[in-house]
Amino acid sequence: MRDRIRPPKELESVLDLLKDKGVFATKQKGMMFAASLGFAVESYLPLESTGEGIRLEYFANVDDAGFVDALAVAHSKTLEILEEEKAEERFEIFEAYAHGGLKRINAQLQKDKNRSELDVILHLVDECKQTRSDRLGKLKGLL
Repeated sequence: MRDRIRPPKELESVLDLLKDKGVFATKQKGMMFAASLGFAVESYLPLESTGEGIRLEYFANVDDAGFVDALAVAHSKTLEILEEEKAEERFEIFEAYAHGGLKRINAQLQKDKNRSELDVILHLVDECKQTRSDRLGKLKGLL
């Protein structure tokens, strides 16, 4: 059984930047946001290379574990994904959506270099509210 949730190696610096600039308190919180964003913009990108990773224990609280599970159910469209032996698949789904979200965050950071990192994140949230509210509604209460 794995012991870490891993961001994509090429975008791990984005997580570091967002944490260092105080946008997210931890890299784990940044991954949670990135996975939400990836789901909202329908960007599912399986990992090709992984970064250092974040210990699974940081995702063990009820809200975060529930979100990872809900994301897996929404993606797979089956409750069978919640079976204990499918934990690895749930983590891979989470990582793929986080990868998609981090790629979108990075693209927006590169595009809006005159904006603060927080402004870029808030812009992405506003964009999602305007264009993908129906998709996010499936995860209402978990975000």
